Amino acid sequence: MKHTTKKILEVFPDLEQHLLGKKNMNEEVLSAMDPVKRTFLQLGSFFENPKQEHFDLALLYQHLDGDWLELALELITRYFREETYLIQKPSYSLIKDGSDYLNQTEFARYLTDQGVPYDRQKLNLYYERGKVPKADLFLGSGKKYWHLSTVQAFCEQEKNRMIHKFEREC
Repeated sequence: MKHTTKKILEVFPDLEQHLLGKKNMNEEVLSAMDPVKRTFLQLGSFFENPKQEHFDLALLYQHLDGDWLELALELITRYFREETYLIQKPSYSLIKDGSDYLNQTEFARYLTDQGVPYDRQKLNLYYERGKVPKADLFLGSGKKYWHLSTVQAFCEQEKNRMIHKFEREC
């Protein structure tokens, strides 16, 4: 199952039976469903089988607004970047508060919250020395952003490094 489909199921867990083919997705079932949920079901079906399923972007316009529309657009962007690799060198990003991208301050705060003491200055110094992963995204102003998965992987690496260092010292 695609990561983007899993994100849909986090919000609409009852769609799993439809997306996994356990329950037939006929017109009667679809018409009885809430339009927002139906739109995400059709989007998830496309993510899972793009060669046989189609997704009409007009559904976004007709049934989604606000946070629902932003979620759908973020999932579509993520799908084409990460699941299909049709966008190999992304130059556009929709970054907003609460997104899966962290700036340098948020990166340092995440590490500290996980027991890996870093502040913004230390993170910057280690970045310049090549000890921190390269940023996943640069905005026009040169501001760096890391995807949450990159930050989490680095955090685990640093925790392991700290444990091994402590064991050697004992």
